Amino acid sequence: MPFTDKTMKHFGDDREVERTTGIRARDPLAELAIRAEMQRADSPLYSDERLIDWVDREANSPQARVDGWTTERIQSSAARMRAKAEAVRLKVRIVNGAPPIERPGVRGMISQVLTEAKAMRSAPLLDLGAAAGAGRDLWDEACDQWVRVPDDVPHGSYISLRVVGESMDPLLHTGDSVLVHVGDQVSRDTVVLARVPDAGYVVKRVGKVTPSQLELLSLNAAFSPITVSREAHTIVGTVILRWCPHGVTV
Repeated sequence: MPFTDKTMKHFGDDREVERTTGIRARDPLAELAIRAEMQRADSPLYSDERLIDWVDREANSPQARVDGWTTERIQSSAARMRAKAEAVRLKVRIVNGAPPIERPGVRGMISQVLTEAKAMRSAPLLDLGAAAGAGRDLWDEACDQWVRVPDDVPHGSYISLRVVGESMDPLLHTGDSVLVHVGDQVSRDTVVLARVPDAGYVVKRVGKVTPSQLELLSLNAAFSPITVSREAHTIVGTVILRWCPHGVTV
């Protein structure tokens, strides 16, 4: 699918058109992006400013200008672009900066304080890498910090976790914190906190959903899919927001 005038109508203003036209004239990456991710007529990615910014940075990177666009570089860029495009589509809200941490209103295990935290519009905060490992239950973990739930987030029960690992790169990075809406509802193409037998708790994207099984996927292609039984307590909740203290956007 060529980068035609028909395609360009999806961009929101003249500045975006000018930028993407310039990219098209210099490099094959914009063509690649169109072919790889933007062939759906209803794709929201045509007008997503984050993806346009990423293509601009990638096409104008100093290393690309020096080394040129080899087959390996195009393939590598395509893989990164696909992951970023998928991250955009997941609709997790991005907040730059550290989460608003506060002292807990009451102390105890997650299961003991969740009701009080909900009433106070707060979420118990845990470090996913240090808590709730294999054989341990998240709800039995104690927490010394809470996070203030943003005022515009719907009322409900929430927990917050600091992320460890790169399996959900570029959406999530080590040191980020996520806000999880507690509940076992699950649907495809959402990001969830799930319990995996013999591995503890993970944050993953939901792939295939059947009456008996769930497919849990990473955005980082280096990590293999995980299939788990669709049982009670497999899904802790849905990730609705990410705080990034590093100021990194998707």
